[in-house]
Amino acid sequence: MKVTDVLANVLQTNAAAEIMNELVLATLISSRDTCVEARDRLDAIIIFRDLKPHEEEDWACLVQDIQALNRVIEYYGG
Repeated sequence: MKVTDVLANVLQTNAAAEIMNELVLATLISSRDTCVEARDRLDAIIIFRDLKPHEEEDWACLVQDIQALNRVIEYYGG
């Protein structure tokens, strides 16, 4: 049996769906963590000076992105 045939058979099973769900969940969590790190960097700037207008906009977008990602992660069971 060819490797491609084996992989095609595996991808048609429930296990493959579970693997894909886990990959999606891991990617979502990684994206959320990246947003949190970026927001934390902006939070650290606030200690020393006011945020510039583009930084304020970035901060607001990051907060919304984090909330949205948390909802999707919760939906996927993370």
